[in-house]
Amino acid sequence: MSDAIRYEKGQDQIVVLTIDMPGQSANTMNAVYRDAMAAAVARLQAEQESIAGVIITSAKKTFFAGGDLNELITVGKPEAKAFYDRVLTLKGQLRALETLGKPVVAAINGAALGGGWEICLACHHRVALDDKAVQIGLPEVTLGLLPGGGGVVRMVRMLGLEKALPYLLEGKKVRPQQALQAGLIDALATDRDDLLAKARAWILANPTAQQPWDVRGYQIPGGTPSNPKVAQMLAIAPSILRTKTQGCFPAPEKILCAAVEGAQVDFDTAHLIETRYFTELTTGQVAKNMIGTFWFQLNEINAGGSRPQGVPPQTTKKLGVLGAGMMGAGIAYVSAVAGIEVVLKDISLEAAEKGKAHSAALLEKKVARGQLSREQRDATLARIRTTAAAPTWPVAT
Repeated sequence: MSDAIRYEKGQDQIVVLTIDMPGQSANTMNAVYRDAMAAAVARLQAEQESIAGVIITSAKKTFFAGGDLNELITVGKPEAKAFYDRVLTLKGQLRALETLGKPVVAAINGAALGGGWEICLACHHRVALDDKAVQIGLPEVTLGLLPGGGGVVRMVRMLGLEKALPYLLEGKKVRPQQALQAGLIDALATDRDDLLAKARAWILANPTAQQPWDVRGYQIPGGTPSNPKVAQMLAIAPSILRTKTQGCFPAPEKILCAAVEGAQVDFDTAHLIETRYFTELTTGQVAKNMIGTFWFQLNEINAGGSRPQGVPPQTTKKLGVLGAGMMGAGIAYVSAVAGIEVVLKDISLEAAEKGKAHSAALLEKKVARGQLSREQRDATLARIRTTAAAPTWPVAT
């Protein structure tokens, strides 16, 4: 077995697969992972009769970061067929896990994004740490791609077309509490010990677990595209997408196609459809441009790559914003949330107060959703001071 995925069987006959990609700060779906998962699945199949279930977790701070962008950005048109076959092999490994005949649980100890969430979707049960650092979602669309590891197929079959599309088309990410409410995960845990304990308990209580879509008589929640209500929603979806993308971003359109077409066929055929669209996007220039710009270059900038040498970092403590309209009010809000004191000026105190009210409304929504306490709201709002007086420079320090 590879060190990338540790295989440990306990006295309860439950196997824990711990993903720990060597030499990486985060787990990614590269060649090392694919080989390690192939070996793990082969061993599980060989020992199937002697195991009670499987837990998949991570040794990293995050659960799994998704596809290896260094690998994806190099795939061109000439490599399309080889890439297509490679993706199908990877998806076959996940399919083998969920059809093993034993309960499989994802113990999500950190962020599970992209391919990481697709691993979780291939499990029968999902338990996540109740930690604000944990994020769950499929952000591939923001890089010009689609979830090619079964994410489109399984999200549609789990939630239905209407509820799945925001996660797929917008790259929507959620925290554990939101994921629980949305039905993406099944339980929350307080710490790692509790995480594994709940995973073990569920396995022992559900020895014959199956995926909903593998149960005879299963139907997609909300219905297929032939359902009148779904058909009505889908009739306007392309025009809404076109308005947002202006035809410049192919990924959302391909995601919609994969979701709708996949919902009309069996599970395995839906996987083929998803893989074809994924291959088309991966080998296209738009995805390569977006990955290069929004991942590699942006990460370099965020790491300080554009900072002049020999200039020590400075922390902004106070900020003056001239104009409390839509943009000024928005700047005041994000600055106050970041802990910066703000002087918000407009031509009248009334206009400035209106700009501050924008922040109050946004913060109140967070309180209502349980994302913020009233004390935190009040402290954030107190950082914004309104005025109609001319500023005395310098305002920012």
